[in-house]
Amino acid sequence: MIYKISSKIVLLFMAVAMFFNNISLPAVNFGSGGDMTISYEFENGKSYSAAGTVSISDAADRSYDLYWGDENGKVLTVESNGTSATYGEFATVNVNGGKGSTDVYKFTAIPDGAKTVIARVGKFEAGTYTLPAEKQPASEEPLYRFGALSDVHFNRYRLSLTDDAMIAFPNALNFLNAFGVKLVGISGDLSNSSELDSFKKYNSVISEYGFPVYTCTGNHDVNSDFVYANWSKYVNAGVFGEKKDAGIVETAANGLDFVYAPDGEDGDIFIFYSQYQWSYKSADSRILTDAQLDWLEEQLDKYKNNTVFLFFHTFLANDSDEDPYSSVGNLINDKGVYYKLMFTRNTPDEIRFRHLLRENKNVVFFSGHSHWAFDMQKLNERLNISDFDGEYCTMVHISSVSSPRTIKNGDTKEKERFLRQSEGYLISVFPDRIVLTGVDFYMHEILSYANYVIER
Repeated sequence: MIYKISSKIVLLFMAVAMFFNNISLPAVNFGSGGDMTISYEFENGKSYSAAGTVSISDAADRSYDLYWGDENGKVLTVESNGTSATYGEFATVNVNGGKGSTDVYKFTAIPDGAKTVIARVGKFEAGTYTLPAEKQPASEEPLYRFGALSDVHFNRYRLSLTDDAMIAFPNALNFLNAFGVKLVGISGDLSNSSELDSFKKYNSVISEYGFPVYTCTGNHDVNSDFVYANWSKYVNAGVFGEKKDAGIVETAANGLDFVYAPDGEDGDIFIFYSQYQWSYKSADSRILTDAQLDWLEEQLDKYKNNTVFLFFHTFLANDSDEDPYSSVGNLINDKGVYYKLMFTRNTPDEIRFRHLLRENKNVVFFSGHSHWAFDMQKLNERLNISDFDGEYCTMVHISSVSSPRTIKNGDTKEKERFLRQSEGYLISVFPDRIVLTGVDFYMHEILSYANYVIER
């Protein structure tokens, strides 16, 4: 007797086999007569730049997820010291009426080892495009790597009796440690409400690692309960004491702001720059003092010929009365939901700080604060990174290591993703470029849509 088995049952068994046995499935022909095609028109000839337009032609209408693949057509993975991560999709092409295309954001990077682009429908491979030789990045060791995190928030998020940050933060540091980072910088908000216990927890975690972890304050760290003695004892303790950490070359009189130069003052410079209070949404708002701005201007002038990584907590609003929300670090959905605590526009400190970011293009400015998950750039293309067409230095948004936030069009409130997502950057510094690799530390997934390159 011959039994007829539907194609749906066959696909189900294939999916089950892949899940339990981790086997590779053959390509499935999703076109009619093998007529599915992929093309990639690049915006420029620069290696590592993925900027351009990917197009797919197919007889049927469906969505294709695009992945970076290796020379064997397998989805790209990376491994270091026993820790591995898989590259997730970097774009989606929706085919309607036989054709579809998507623009790949100009900062998006082609990762080291990528040889192909793989189009998938669900878990099934539908087609492969081979990258031109000049677009296949050569394997090259970076000068060094560092991590960039934000919004740790000890004592804020709990799914149980455990402080979730005590899981998320060391888990992220373990990943970064496996990839050999030289240091980790944090854009503030270690605490829930400036409580001493948060600073103690932070200190207990970072003391387990062989690389320095430095931070600036965030608004939650400097609310009305802030006690400087608690901060200085447990945070950046080797910066302002009598015995300073190696590489600390400048400190401000306020006991908060400092410059770290791991390879001396002729190398790359890290500035950790703290807001001194929680103050937003008023014409009288101030989060930086005149003395702080004088100090920062002095440092930026001194290091104008260096690459400067500036860590500060609060992002700027977009410089537009019509659209202040589509900034690096923020978004707005169709229900008018956005993150409301932006650096208050047109206050004296905001005007001067904005001017410094315009005038010093050698700066890479890291901020956190909003917690927006990296993939929320679907609501604002420049959520995670932009230089506003060269008008500013390169600004970078860091998602939260403890609780990224997500929202969709149609939602009236954002969702907190504590103990579900944990995001930040592994950053590789080369002589000619800086590669920012967005990571979900819980899933050990490289967020390919948040894999960016900045030219030096």
